[in-house]
Amino acid sequence: MPSITTVVAQALHTAATVLREEAPQDGMVFGELWDRILVRSPGLREDWAQVVRDSSQEVGTPFKSYVNRWASNLVRAGWLYRGGRRWQLTGIGVEALDRIPDPVDFSLEAARRYRRWERQQREVSVAVTALEQLPDGGYWVALDEVAAEFGVDSDVLGPVLRGTRTPGWYLALGEDGQAGAGLPLLPHERDQWRSLLDEEGVLDAGRSSLDTVRALPDRRMPVWEALKAAKQPLEETAADEDAPRQLWIVRGVDATTGVPLVRGPWRDDSKVTLDTGFPPPPAAARDLDSVRRAVETALPATGPARREAVSRELDAFLNRMRKGDIVLSTDGFETYVGVVDGPAAHSAERLERPVEWRNLNKPLDFLKDLPSGLSSVVQDADSQVLEATEYAETVLALIGDMPRTASLPTGPAALPDATAELAEVLHLPDTTWLQDCVELLRATPQLIFHGPPGTGKTYTALALARHLAGASSATNVRLVQFHPAYAYEDFFEGIRPRLGGGQDGDTGGGLAYDLVRGPLRKLADEAERRPAEVFVLVIDEINRGHLAKIFGELYFLLEYRNERVHLLYGSDDGRGFRLPPNLYVLGTMNTVDRSVAYMDAAMRRRFSFMELHPDTPPVAGVLDSWLRRRAEEQGKDPAAYDDSHARLLDEINRLLADGSPGDRSFRVGPSYFMQDLAHTGDGALERLWKTQIIPLLTEHHWGDGTDVEFTYGLDKLREQLGILPPSGETADSEDS
Repeated sequence: MPSITTVVAQALHTAATVLREEAPQDGMVFGELWDRILVRSPGLREDWAQVVRDSSQEVGTPFKSYVNRWASNLVRAGWLYRGGRRWQLTGIGVEALDRIPDPVDFSLEAARRYRRWERQQREVSVAVTALEQLPDGGYWVALDEVAAEFGVDSDVLGPVLRGTRTPGWYLALGEDGQAGAGLPLLPHERDQWRSLLDEEGVLDAGRSSLDTVRALPDRRMPVWEALKAAKQPLEETAADEDAPRQLWIVRGVDATTGVPLVRGPWRDDSKVTLDTGFPPPPAAARDLDSVRRAVETALPATGPARREAVSRELDAFLNRMRKGDIVLSTDGFETYVGVVDGPAAHSAERLERPVEWRNLNKPLDFLKDLPSGLSSVVQDADSQVLEATEYAETVLALIGDMPRTASLPTGPAALPDATAELAEVLHLPDTTWLQDCVELLRATPQLIFHGPPGTGKTYTALALARHLAGASSATNVRLVQFHPAYAYEDFFEGIRPRLGGGQDGDTGGGLAYDLVRGPLRKLADEAERRPAEVFVLVIDEINRGHLAKIFGELYFLLEYRNERVHLLYGSDDGRGFRLPPNLYVLGTMNTVDRSVAYMDAAMRRRFSFMELHPDTPPVAGVLDSWLRRRAEEQGKDPAAYDDSHARLLDEINRLLADGSPGDRSFRVGPSYFMQDLAHTGDGALERLWKTQIIPLLTEHHWGDGTDVEFTYGLDKLREQLGILPPSGETADSEDS
């Protein structure tokens, strides 16, 4: 029986083989490479399916994502370079492929080399920073000397530089200035090294040949001299005691799982990181303008506004943040506070800083413990780094040194049972009907309330949603309304134009286009980050939209919550997207539209349905209960309340039933009589009748010859029921 290790090892070995044979010089985009892997090794799909079926192994990540993740071993071993999405085998990788033909041995050797890098990761980061800070003027350093200076094994540092290609990587050479420092080189790698050294002005053309590239001996700089000449010392000093301690909100999530990093590597490794998606600016970029230039070079196709936002975040993390500053990060509502303990270190596509976390076992609740102004800043989910120094002293007063003992909640989220308080809010006699709704959601996380107008469908859906989300309802519940023009791009995500797409930094003209998240995508992303919390999306008038068009590929996910699909606009970055199990959907459907039949069988199968109808519980009796409570609140005897509104509603629905005995789709709900318009001021009921009840019934009877005023006139119904109107008031006199 195959294992994850053997299947992924076979995929990586096949990938390396494809790159060597089909794209030795330019490499291959991972999407194309993945297709070639499956063509070369067609049995991989079935092997992976067998791994998934094996109950002894929990596999929640797609096969493609596993391979992409494990390729990091090859990068740190120096066997593979990943520039953006393009994979390129190095000369070291080709030598390893020839030397280790067995896929499992090949993968295990890469993993062993990765672990060696991992054990020296901090030292490697400092050495990489030193290379980034080599002074201008065309100099190179000896790889062995750099490794010795920072306590790194040279056979670890050299391959890491080849695999990650951080700034200045090509300036670490052999003792005699030889490119590659004795490690295998492919012809196109020699050509690239020759070009880079020539641009730096250090290429020794006389000692270089087709097979060898060397640098000028007199341009070699001792490492100690390079560090002395660097624009910024590698070690960052603590903030001046007289300077105020700055407060930084730093957020980040694992790109694969969507889980906040403070729950995992940040707390475990005592650090915070800033992922850039490209090689970050060198440590020598000590001001905002230098950072801007680096970002413009790395992101030439990105709009000016986005580049500016990225530049400011990088500058804040790299330059403005200081040792001794305070950092704050959240996992849901749980807020963690730490103190910056050192300078920024660089890696391929990330900056990181050491942090001493102060309240890992006793997180703050940012709604309860933090000032309201700060909590609103914390909820700004569009920025990775934000300054909030004005709240620094307040946060410092809330934290202390505490041992790390508690673990963070990881889910699964649990739906609470219905309560008597919720039933009282909805004027229901008990929790039976509401508990049925909760049980249905536990079985199928989508539920629709359907029924005639005025039966409280939306009110009930929102009340239930807020009960399910509990204390987090302010952020975890969202309402949208479908209509015929509503589309996938409105609901989930779509391309949106914005002003400010001018060229060369000109923000005043032209249009730029951004991929903008819709309400479902935003809520799903938050639910993925906070799996222990309940999130609820309420879709009002769900049957008025074109459901297949609105849901798109998400149609499938409503039924298969543990599966993933690739998104229309590719924003899942190849990892696939799922609807988190802690995200619930409540819909409302007005049956008077007679559109229930247009919801196809596939969509109906994905939802449970609960009817809200005036003839049956829980709606039957709601108006009576509401009127009794209103009389009690006004100091009247609840037993002697005025039941005329309830009797009038029953009479309307009796007449409707007699007129269409086989059709229950149209009745009038009690909500019309549970509003101030029906009870406030002289002639209140008359105004309600003329502006809401009669127009509603007229629309229902349109074209069938019914005299609506004669049949449903308020005076007539009062007369039939023996209800006396308030003194001097009639409903029909103004129309006679």
